[in-house]
Amino acid sequence: MTSTKISAALAQAAEDEPELAPLYLLYSRLWQLHEQTQESITATLEMADEEALENRIKQGMPLLSFAQLPLEPASFAALAGEIAQTIRDFDVEVSDLTLPDGPAEWFALAERRFEEMQAVEGLPPVPEEGLSLAQRATDLALRPYLAWAAERIMPHVEQDWWKRGYCPVCGGAPDFAVLDNDTGARHLLCSRCDTQWLYKRIGCPYCGTDDHTKIVYYPSDDEVYRLYVCQECQHYLKAIDLRKAGREDVSLPLERIFTVAMDMAAQSQGFRAP
Repeated sequence: MTSTKISAALAQAAEDEPELAPLYLLYSRLWQLHEQTQESITATLEMADEEALENRIKQGMPLLSFAQLPLEPASFAALAGEIAQTIRDFDVEVSDLTLPDGPAEWFALAERRFEEMQAVEGLPPVPEEGLSLAQRATDLALRPYLAWAAERIMPHVEQDWWKRGYCPVCGGAPDFAVLDNDTGARHLLCSRCDTQWLYKRIGCPYCGTDDHTKIVYYPSDDEVYRLYVCQECQHYLKAIDLRKAGREDVSLPLERIFTVAMDMAAQSQGFRAP
């Protein structure tokens, strides 16, 4: 789906759901900043050789390091600052409005957040509740760089060697899933870099339980969407079933936004996002 279509879809969503219009407009602006930044990257990603990548995958080690990201402190600080102002403009609730003092501090925070938001087995990421404005802005400013790297790394990933509950590229937690149109196989979507990877059909990617009595899903009325909730760890996962969607032009990052009402429903029942 093109950027123009995505902007139009978000504008239409704001019109259709006026109670959520400010949120859709916020996402639209953030999407524009993401696209502009990703398109401006001219660097070449330095990668290990195929054997080293294969070994990391088999050992369950994400393939991307912070040092590989083409971050330039001044431009990153400018992007993060613009995102912070956008968040303020839309009156998003945050715990602390203090921002880093200059590019060096923004860059140092970016490195910390890269590590903190990894979700390797047994070590869940720092939850989003209570994040400061600087942390939220930094996470969002990292996204275009992570997505840029993911596009270059994923062609080297053998999907059948991974099947873990965290991203093979950046180590991020999933926040969406898709059941494919052919066999209903489940793929997870990284909350940080938008990588999609194959995962087992039954099981919680957050705590690893595959006890079907602990995992419940609630379908939407049209059965296109599902809300999975785990009674073991109290996390939830949204999903779209492409076999029911009846359309091919599906953008999973956009579907993540359009299903914000599912987030609200899950969180109102005490379940947590990654």
